[in-house]
Amino acid sequence: MAALKSQLVGIRSRILELSYRFAHASKVFSKRFFTLAIPGHVQLDESFVFEVPRAKDRGAKAPDGKYYSKYYNLQWKELPAGIKDAIRKYDSVIRMYLGDDYLINDGLIWRNMSIPPEFKGNELFSQYWHYDKVVDFRNIQLFVLLHDTTEDDGPFEYVVEPDEHNLMPSVLKRTNMDVGVKTAKLTGKRGDCFLFSTGSTPHRAGVPAEGRHRDIFSIAFFPAYTKIGTSSKALLSQS
Repeated sequence: MAALKSQLVGIRSRILELSYRFAHASKVFSKRFFTLAIPGHVQLDESFVFEVPRAKDRGAKAPDGKYYSKYYNLQWKELPAGIKDAIRKYDSVIRMYLGDDYLINDGLIWRNMSIPPEFKGNELFSQYWHYDKVVDFRNIQLFVLLHDTTEDDGPFEYVVEPDEHNLMPSVLKRTNMDVGVKTAKLTGKRGDCFLFSTGSTPHRAGVPAEGRHRDIFSIAFFPAYTKIGTSSKALLSQS
């Protein structure tokens, strides 16, 4: 009798363990991808700044006929050594997320400027919460601040530990300026960097205060099957 009772206790314990594991696996599977949000710092040459003559209009045109964001591309050979070193440092993390021989796209530098109060309800440069869906949601970006950035400069903002079930429908519509959850902002010193899962974590651009702007560098990484960019193995083997 005692042996039977012991067996029943063991079976009950095993069933509970399996149910807990199934519930945990279901919760993990329900999320498309885990969030990457890794801070760091890059040493930048003083000459690496936003170059106004190279800039092109970015985003949507405001009702006054102006654009309030500018950008330009940078090829691998133009990137500072510090940024290339940072990518090499994060290489193993990116490979775990995107797979071996992931692709590195061109770098981007952009400047977001203050928007007149009457136009702040217009999405002019990604101020609404969104995911970066390109081919799919599997992409990552490395951001680097090009000047000391405070809340007045309209910093990059992202959702901390997003609940995909509640956030995804709203964010996918790209009409929601307030997701009502915990967020964080990319403020800090020039050269502070941030490796971030832009494809699977809600984020948005902040709006600089009147008379201010925000300059930032970014470079995107994609899985090999997207064919967006150049082989990371090829680029990281270069100087």
